[in-house]
Amino acid sequence: MSLKIQHQENHCTIFTSQLPEAENWRQEEGILQPQIDEQKALIVQMQQQVQLSNLLNQINNEIRSTLDIEEILTSACRLLGQVLQSSRASILVKESSTGNILVTRGEYNAGDYPIQLGMKVPLADNPHLEKVMSQQESLAVTKFLDFPGLNPQTRTIAEALEIKSMLSVATRYQGEVNGIIGLHQCDREREWTDWERQLVEGVASQLAIAINQAKLYRKTRRQAERESLLRLIGNQIRSTLDLGTILETAVREVRQMLQCDRVIIYQFEDNWQGKVVVEDMTVPWPSILGDMGADKCFRGDYADLYQQGRVKAINDIFNSGLEPCHVDFLDSLQVKANLIVPIITSSNEENSQSPAEISNLKPGRLWGLLIAHECRDTRNWQRQEMELLSQLADQMAIAIQQAELYSQVREAAVKSQAQTQQLQAALQELRSTQQQLIQTEKMSGLGQMVAGIAHEINNANNFIHANLFHAQEYFKVLNEALELCGKACPEAAEALVKINEELELDYVREDFGKLLNSMREGSGRIRSIVTTLRSFSRLDEAEFKAVDLHEGLDSSLLMLQNKLKTNIKIDKKYGSLPRVNCHAGQINQVFYNLIDNALDAIDSADKPGELTIRSWQSEPDWVAISVRDTGNGIPAEIQDKIFDPFFTTKPVGKGTGLGLSVCYQVIVQAHGGRIRCVSEVGGGTELIVELPLTNQMG
Repeated sequence: MSLKIQHQENHCTIFTSQLPEAENWRQEEGILQPQIDEQKALIVQMQQQVQLSNLLNQINNEIRSTLDIEEILTSACRLLGQVLQSSRASILVKESSTGNILVTRGEYNAGDYPIQLGMKVPLADNPHLEKVMSQQESLAVTKFLDFPGLNPQTRTIAEALEIKSMLSVATRYQGEVNGIIGLHQCDREREWTDWERQLVEGVASQLAIAINQAKLYRKTRRQAERESLLRLIGNQIRSTLDLGTILETAVREVRQMLQCDRVIIYQFEDNWQGKVVVEDMTVPWPSILGDMGADKCFRGDYADLYQQGRVKAINDIFNSGLEPCHVDFLDSLQVKANLIVPIITSSNEENSQSPAEISNLKPGRLWGLLIAHECRDTRNWQRQEMELLSQLADQMAIAIQQAELYSQVREAAVKSQAQTQQLQAALQELRSTQQQLIQTEKMSGLGQMVAGIAHEINNANNFIHANLFHAQEYFKVLNEALELCGKACPEAAEALVKINEELELDYVREDFGKLLNSMREGSGRIRSIVTTLRSFSRLDEAEFKAVDLHEGLDSSLLMLQNKLKTNIKIDKKYGSLPRVNCHAGQINQVFYNLIDNALDAIDSADKPGELTIRSWQSEPDWVAISVRDTGNGIPAEIQDKIFDPFFTTKPVGKGTGLGLSVCYQVIVQAHGGRIRCVSEVGGGTELIVELPLTNQMG
C-alpha cells in the first residue's frame, strides 16, 4: 500500500513540476486554467487522504500494541498535535456513562505551556463542552475566551491554560460519547480549516473504539483482581479455621483494592452495641480498633434492615439525609463517606433443618458489619465495589460459622466423651459446608471463566467487526484515488497500466470485496459462539427471570464438547416449552451436571452409546426435562441415595458425590421443583427434572 501511494505522489510531483511551463502556455491560450485548477485540487485532496490514512494507521498500530489507555491516548495526542502543529492536544475521557466529569487522560504539549493532564473538567456550566457533545461534527472556535456563556471559573481555567483558539470533537462509541478530543492554540488566534476539522473527526471514530476497549480491559482487570481476592479468602477458609487471620487478610486486601482510608469489621454485642474487632487503615487517620464509642442513633429497625441484607452507601455524610446525631458520630471518627455491608451467618437451628423445612427458616443472625471509610474526601461508591464487599461478607459469614462450629466441636470433645455422636455430626457438617463451598466455587469459577473468555473474544471480534466497514470505505477511497490519479496524470495512467499487468491489480480489486464478505461472515460466527457461551454463564442474571430452557441445554452441551466422543450419539427431542421463571445460572449448572454424569456413564460402558435429551410440558403449569444415557444403569437398592451429599458410584478420585446433591438443592430447595431417577441395571439411566412455570421463590 505504501509503495503505491509513494508511486502516486512521485507522479503527482512530476506533474506539479511541469506546472510553470503549462502556466505560460495557459496564459497564451487562456482556455485550460479551470482544468488545471481542478487537477491541483484533486492532487491536494489525494495528499490529504494519504495523510489521514497514514495518521489512522499509526493510531491503529498504537491501539494494537497496547491496552494501556494512557499510552494510547498520549500517542494519539502527539500524532495529532504534530500533524496539525497545535500548541496542545488533549483527550478527555468520560469515566462512566452516567458521570458528569471528564478527566484528561492524554496530552501533547508543543511548548512550555501549562499542563492539563489529570485535570478533572465538569460538564455542568461548560457550554463549549455541552455543544461539542450535542453535535456530530467538530466545534472550531477562533476566539475561545469570547465563546458565549463561559462562566468565570471556566474562563479562569482557560486563561491559566493560555487557550486562545480551540478545535474539539466528541468521540462516540455505539452512539454514546465516551470522550472529547481538544486541540488548543496558545501562541495566537487560529482559523481552523475544513480539512483540519475533517482530520480530527476521522481520528475521533478510531479513538472512540480505543477508549472503549481500554475501559473494558481495565474493567476486566479489576474483575480479575476481585476474583483473586475472593479466591484468596476462599482458600484461607478451606485451609485454616483461624478466624482472626481470615478477617485480617480480608480487611487489608479490601482497603488496598478500594484504595480507601480505613476498613473495619464491627461485631455486635447486646443492645446493638459492639466493637471494632479488625481494622486496617492508612496514616494519618487514627485507629478506632476496639470500642469506638456508642452510636446512639443506631436503632433496632436499622438492624432489621441490615439483617435482610441491606447495603448502605453514603457518598457524603453531610448531604445524605442522615440524622444529626449520626452525622456527628461519623464526623467524630473523621469519616466523610462510608460503605456498609452486613455480615449475616445462619442460625444454629438452620443447620439442623431437613431439606423440606429450609424454606420456612427465619433470616440468619446479624453478626456484624463490614465497613469501608473514606476520610480524606467524599466518594461516589460504585456498584462493583458494593458487590465485592457483599461477596466478601458472605465469605466471612462462612468463615465465622465454620469457626463457631469448630469451637463447638472442641467444647463438646472436652466436656464429655459420651457426646461422640454429636461431635461426629458437627464435624460432618463442617466438612459438608467446606465441600459445598468448593463445589459451588468450581461451578462459579467455570461460569466466570466462560464469561471471561466470551468477553475477551467479543472484545477482539468487536474491534475486527467495527473496522470492516472502515476497510470497505478505505478500499473505495483508494480505488477512487487510483482512478482520479489516472485521469489527472497521463504519466500515472501509464504507470498504473504497467502496475496492473505486473501485480494483477484488477484481480485484487475484484477479490478484495469477497475477502471482506468472508471476514464479515467469520465475525458473525464468532458472535454466535460468544452468545452461546454467555447463555451458559448467565453471570448477569442473579435474580429469577423468565428464560428459555433449551438455550441452557444447548450451552451446556457446548461446554462439554470435549467429552463428546465419536461413539456417542446425541439425540435432542425438544418439545414446545414456554419460558420458565427461574435462576438461569443455577439451572444451567444442573443441566451441566446431568449431561456430564450421563456422558461418564456412557463412557464407562465401553461401547457405543446414545445421549437423549427431551423436553415437554408435563402439566398445565409444569415443564419437564429428561436426560437419558445408555450406560450400565444404577442398582435399585442405591437409587434412593444418589442425591445424598458425598455419595457416588464412580471410582475413587473420579467423583466427589456432590453433583446430584447440588442438582437436588437447586431444583427442589431453590426452585420448588421435582427431580427423579428411572434406571435399571444394563438398561441405562434417565433423570427427569420438573419445574413450575411461575416460581414463587424468586
